[in-house]
Amino acid sequence: MGALESAKLVFNTFPKPDSFMWGVLIKCCVWNRFFREAISLYDNMLYKLTHISSFLFPSVLRACCGFGDLGIGQKRQAKSIHGFVVSRDIQGNGSLDNSLVAMYGKCGDLYSAERLFDNVVDGCTPSWTAMITCYNNNGCYREALDIFVEMHESNAEPNALTMMGVLCSCARLGWLKEGKSVHGYAREGMSEEALLLFVQMQRQLLLPDSFTLASALSACGNIGFFHFRCQIHGYVIKSGSSSEFVQNSLIDMYSKCGFVDGSYKIFENSQQKSVIMRNSMMCGFSQNGSSAKALNLFDQMYSDRLEMDEVTFLSAIQACSNLGYLEKGKWIHHKLITMGVAKDTHIDTALSDMYAKCGDLQMAQGVFDSMSKRSVVSWSVMVGGYGMHGQIDAAISLFNRMLEVGTRPNDITFMNILSACSHAGHVEEGKLHFNSMRDFGIEPKFEHFACLVDLLSRAGDLDGAYSIIKSMPFAADASIWGALLNGCRIHRRMDMLSNIQQNLIKTNMDDTGYYTLLSNIFTEGGEWDEFRMVRDH
Repeated sequence: MGALESAKLVFNTFPKPDSFMWGVLIKCCVWNRFFREAISLYDNMLYKLTHISSFLFPSVLRACCGFGDLGIGQKRQAKSIHGFVVSRDIQGNGSLDNSLVAMYGKCGDLYSAERLFDNVVDGCTPSWTAMITCYNNNGCYREALDIFVEMHESNAEPNALTMMGVLCSCARLGWLKEGKSVHGYAREGMSEEALLLFVQMQRQLLLPDSFTLASALSACGNIGFFHFRCQIHGYVIKSGSSSEFVQNSLIDMYSKCGFVDGSYKIFENSQQKSVIMRNSMMCGFSQNGSSAKALNLFDQMYSDRLEMDEVTFLSAIQACSNLGYLEKGKWIHHKLITMGVAKDTHIDTALSDMYAKCGDLQMAQGVFDSMSKRSVVSWSVMVGGYGMHGQIDAAISLFNRMLEVGTRPNDITFMNILSACSHAGHVEEGKLHFNSMRDFGIEPKFEHFACLVDLLSRAGDLDGAYSIIKSMPFAADASIWGALLNGCRIHRRMDMLSNIQQNLIKTNMDDTGYYTLLSNIFTEGGEWDEFRMVRDH
């Protein structure tokens, strides 16, 4: 608002402002969502100027489209602006053409929008995107996807905004498979690109719809841009966008950024709490260590006889898994069956994981054996379950069976099998599986190296563990040095302690537990000078 007032003051200092100056002031009005004032300025300008630049028309058209559902007056005004552009033979650029397409889309005049689009000489990415958005705004989702296919065939490069529109079309049609394939196409770097495009939209005064706002919020959550979310949330409040789609995205974004209290505040203030919104809140609680609150929300939904779907049960099962609530998990499993909720691979996998983590390996195996389809996650969970219970032979046997049926392991599968080998002290098997990761196109991550170091350290191969640390493509943290330190304590390797101590100091870690362990080892070995040095650190 302050910027608009400043712009007015500057504007009024000019005795005869030209069309560029009028355009800047109109743009400021649109930016601040004073659409009626922008239209009034445009009408006033027509009486005072003879030469009008094409620069200001995109802003004027956006002002016409900024009222939400366009009334008869706004539609008439928008079409008269187009008529003025044609009658004066104003040569626009791509921005003007795209604004006209968007305007006719808002007016529900698809015929005019299509004619304009067909006559666009430069079939650039924004033009294709404008037409996709136009079809989506009018419920023509198949047509939007057809345009995307034509765009792809013309070798035009889609941007993040294009992909948002296409995903919206797939979502509205319920085309899950197609939507997933588009997301495999757009996922890499999508979050940062989406936020950059959102900023560009703001600079160009393009008014984002609910889907765009939700996508930007989701991007903030994915890459942890918590401070940027304040600007988007502020825009949501200012624009009065209260759609369930946006509210769910706000809940999800705050949860992913670790501010579950913010998520719950939005949830509590929502008038209509759908099953999707409740599921989002349950998931947010579980993600942030508040699984008990997730179960409380589930119990409330159950006691109030509210709608519950497979996602509701999935969140509740995962909450039980986090808390180790076996009896509660059994009760939810029973309700899942008696209420006739359709089970799928995700739910069966979650049940198997829950039973394994809660100590009932027999039930975990029973659920796993009953699965008609098993994903790589299903196999990984069961391998981890066997390893967790010390059944290393069963874990390795299941891993080999997984390979036999043609399921390709992922990094989690290897993490679970390495962890199982570490707990059981099976050094050769652990080294074998670690070295085979690259055969499956998987580059070992920090966690895999840490697990191998722990395995070798526990088994007494401290020199081998130290070699692994030095060969890592990233710096070791205190946990890895701590694993080596613990191995030195077990196997009385006092000769390595000084080197480990120096590396612990370099990590600048806050956890004093490792120094306590180090000083205890020096005490047990009678190294009193070293003990005093560590104690004084």
